[in-house]
Amino acid sequence: MFLAASEITEHIATGRVIISPYQPDLVRGASVILTLGNRFRKWKRDDKPIDIFSKGAADPFLEDPFEACEFVLCPGDFVLASTAERVGLPHEIAGQLSALSHVARFGLSVVSGACFVGPGFGSSAPTALTLELVNHNPSPLRLFAGLPIAHLRLSRISGDIGLAPPSIYNGQDPLIAPAFYEEWQTRVRSKP
Repeated sequence: MFLAASEITEHIATGRVIISPYQPDLVRGASVILTLGNRFRKWKRDDKPIDIFSKGAADPFLEDPFEACEFVLCPGDFVLASTAERVGLPHEIAGQLSALSHVARFGLSVVSGACFVGPGFGSSAPTALTLELVNHNPSPLRLFAGLPIAHLRLSRISGDIGLAPPSIYNGQDPLIAPAFYEEWQTRVRSKP
């Protein structure tokens, strides 16, 4: 079950959940609204396929991160961005990130599938969440830092998570390149 506004507010007030900076007026019935940060990282257009399961797979395809107060996302573009807020969750609470209905109606996808925020994420070092922005609208979209962009829903884990390893992205720059191979290389059998 998702935590209700009163539980979210209580967890933030006691420091169990960290949302920083925290704006009380952005707490909704069962979520906290997060806003767009001012850092972005573009993917280059290339005809060469990306071997997603190789060391440093994204290196030749990702541009360097940049800061901007405003950003225009062209149709079909895919850009990494982050929340303005840093998040820290205790080990018994997980999160789920999704676009606000308002921005989804403009054809803006905020998460391309990576919507899960694992229990304990940011508990040792509150971290901004990565946003995977895609413009599905036939027109460019003007975005700006501070734009309300996503819901963060919180839910209590119903059992002991044990010694589950933390996310490889925990405490990292939210615009870090994908580390798919780096995390899973020892667990996946060799590629065909």
